[in-house]
Amino acid sequence: MTDLADRYERDGCLVVDPLLSTETIERLRQRTGEIVEGQTGFPAESIELEPGAVSASLATVRKLNDCTLYDDVFRAHADHPDILDIVESLIGPDIKLFDAQMFMKPPGGIEKTYHQDSAYFPLDPQEVVTCWTAVDDVTIENGCMYVIPGSHRSGILDHDQPWMVGGREDMQVPDTLIPWEQEVPLTLSAGGCSFHHGILLHRSGANTTSMSRRGLAVHYIPGSVRWTDEKNPAPEFPVLRGRDTAATAG
Repeated sequence: MTDLADRYERDGCLVVDPLLSTETIERLRQRTGEIVEGQTGFPAESIELEPGAVSASLATVRKLNDCTLYDDVFRAHADHPDILDIVESLIGPDIKLFDAQMFMKPPGGIEKTYHQDSAYFPLDPQEVVTCWTAVDDVTIENGCMYVIPGSHRSGILDHDQPWMVGGREDMQVPDTLIPWEQEVPLTLSAGGCSFHHGILLHRSGANTTSMSRRGLAVHYIPGSVRWTDEKNPAPEFPVLRGRDTAATAG
């Protein structure tokens, strides 16, 4: 685990492939299909469609938000001991669950431009590690993630360049701030996982194939991390290992 921690500190990311069993991944695939087909109580407002789509299907859903909050299968995945062992080596023995999303990337699914996860997270300190589990084989052609190794050491950049997701305006890090020559693609086999720091610059490409590229991103935070949004009440951050030390943190 020391080697993994050293790589993570240096690059802000690492790949462990393989990590999870075929059975584990098949259960995630099955549950994803059940949610999209309306067979569970997963709330419709947490199902995001691709631009232009009007109804949910495996061919049209872009993302499932708040997975661990609304579904027991995804919640159990966040507790997977092999994942938590690696997370513990990166952020310490006190681990809380922050959030999770299933990125569906169906055939024709659009890109996600360069951003830093922590720019959207009102947390202090900004010590977030994301475990991104490949539910399908992930290739350059079907929209793998690209990262700028070491960019987590540069702090959070302004996300002030507009980027349109269909009719919705989102924001991205300006293209002029990206050292494009340094980017590295992260390809994975189904069951492989990548881990990345919340401040790491990353993006994903469009899916130009006929197959989905599903990936489950679970965000973990150390026990000392606190919510800083004064306008909204702090959500519950379940303790997965160790203790919640936010109340006593300096």
